[in-house]
Amino acid sequence: MNKSMLKITAFGVAVIGFYIYITMYVAGLSGTGGGESAVGVSPEAGEKIFWGDGQCSTCHKIGSSGSATRGPDQDGLSGRAEERAKELGLPSGLDYLVESIVEPEKYIVKGYDKIMPKVFDPPIMLSREKILAVLAYLQTLGGEPDIGALMKYKDKIPEASKKKVKPWLPPMVVDAKEGEKVFFDETRPVTCGKCHVVNGKGKKVGPELTGIGAIQTPEYFLESILKPSAKIVKGYETMYVITTDGIPYNGLIKSETEEEIILLKEESGEIEEVAIAKSDIQEMKKQDVSIMPGNIGELLSVQDFYGIVSFLQSLK
Repeated sequence: MNKSMLKITAFGVAVIGFYIYITMYVAGLSGTGGGESAVGVSPEAGEKIFWGDGQCSTCHKIGSSGSATRGPDQDGLSGRAEERAKELGLPSGLDYLVESIVEPEKYIVKGYDKIMPKVFDPPIMLSREKILAVLAYLQTLGGEPDIGALMKYKDKIPEASKKKVKPWLPPMVVDAKEGEKVFFDETRPVTCGKCHVVNGKGKKVGPELTGIGAIQTPEYFLESILKPSAKIVKGYETMYVITTDGIPYNGLIKSETEEEIILLKEESGEIEEVAIAKSDIQEMKKQDVSIMPGNIGELLSVQDFYGIVSFLQSLK
């Protein structure tokens, strides 16, 4: 084959390749292309994302799987979604699921707070395909997956944010490792590890914080430390109890039987357990005040305070 023929052949291959590229690009923009938009969208893929990259299990459990209580238990979710859709006047349970992810503050389940982040924004930044896969998995929780119906909602789901996010920087140089030491240091007037578990270390009085940096922002941590009563995680509300002897208690219910409750109360920086017989309870009601002390910002140095925030941010 002479050089002229080689040049013609190479040019032809390049032209064909160019047109193939344009065809695929246009198909991608228009949502067509032989079903390629559904690549990776399956309940199996969604389950892995739920327990992995999506960080969903940081806030939600599914029946006996997981232990998170920040958000509602997702067991039987598909059936409940249909009921919620009827209550809200939505066309279907799938509409409810999609809108709950796209606008997480739109339909807050009673008893829970507005803490769910937009998973397509930082720090989670799930792609549209991964969100669709998670939705396919959620459909299996009390129902059957319908990928065809799900893909009709594709354009309603934003793609992962492409905006450049400036990393949060504290107003001084701090080290997350030093913040971790402060978090668990029991010689200090306030010890976070006495109430929170991180990677199996600490005590579970308050919400577990393992992986919290992957779903929440430094601003959230700042508010949670300085204003602990602003957002109280479901299941960790303070109970106000008055006994028939007139003795008042404020604390968290650790456990409850037909005969008694075990209350966790804070006393001079320490958490104590108090057993109260139900027959001795005159009044018991929820409070809007967190058991977490509201003066932690005063008990920590500025360096230690920002060190703890840096440590929490590092928990991916």
